Amino acid sequence: MEHAWQDFGQKVDLTARLREILINYPEGTSILKEIVQNADDAKATIVKFCLDYNTYPADAVLSPAMRAFQGPALLAFNDGVFSEKDFESISRIGDSKKREQLGKTGRFGVGFNAIYHLTDVPSFVSGEHLVIFDPHCKHLPAISAANPGKKINFVQHALQPSLAHQAAPYQLFGCNTASYYPGTLFRFPLRTQAQADGSTISKQVYTPESISALFDDLRQEVQLVLLFLKSIRSIEVLQLLPGQAQPQLLFSCSVANATEAVLQQRALFLHAASAPADEVVAGTYRLDMAIR
Repeated sequence: MEHAWQDFGQKVDLTARLREILINYPEGTSILKEIVQNADDAKATIVKFCLDYNTYPADAVLSPAMRAFQGPALLAFNDGVFSEKDFESISRIGDSKKREQLGKTGRFGVGFNAIYHLTDVPSFVSGEHLVIFDPHCKHLPAISAANPGKKINFVQHALQPSLAHQAAPYQLFGCNTASYYPGTLFRFPLRTQAQADGSTISKQVYTPESISALFDDLRQEVQLVLLFLKSIRSIEVLQLLPGQAQPQLLFSCSVANATEAVLQQRALFLHAASAPADEVVAGTYRLDMAIR
């Protein structure tokens, strides 16, 4: 017997929502600043941006459609590790768990998504997991609108040789996608013209030259960025050219007078956010920064 009712209700088109977010998060160094802010919220002490010019082998990947994302990418490393709340926050657009955590100014649920200016398939390694997002639900295998991504525990379930090429781009900054990784490494494969033609998130194409220009702009602002952070002590910008074994440093900015007293004063906001009002003690300090 046919029921008198059928499934119906309001739905969210994920790519349309991301497209709307990008309108409110302009391109430029604001993308990099969002990444740095989220690392600062994770109490990381260092952030490294790396422009990876390489195109990696693409036979042993999760699906044929993933082969297109083995090309040049922006990498972002920090020495913080995702907590369970972080995993939940990054999966909840516009409803971040950070709202419940005093002292955290970034919002994984919204700000993180500025990276969709650059890519259609962002991913990251943190702790025991490799996470890949696929908002279009057309690149990863066995994907659905209800679960538009994959989270793989590579410690409990070792990546098979059939996925060796999928793991290859993450073998930097101490990551081996086999044992526990005491940090976080994001990878944002740059959107090509072919990908832009099929994207309903953004039609913007990014090239290594685009990211290089973004790095030049960041160099002019990096001291100001570092000034207002609570935990990050150093920001490095690197590039990895084809044939190089390790990334080459382009420039860095770090806190030169990172004494215990300065670090405590710098983190004053974190202490103030969780302390009773009558226990908050204001302080002043001098912050010296060095660019090289």
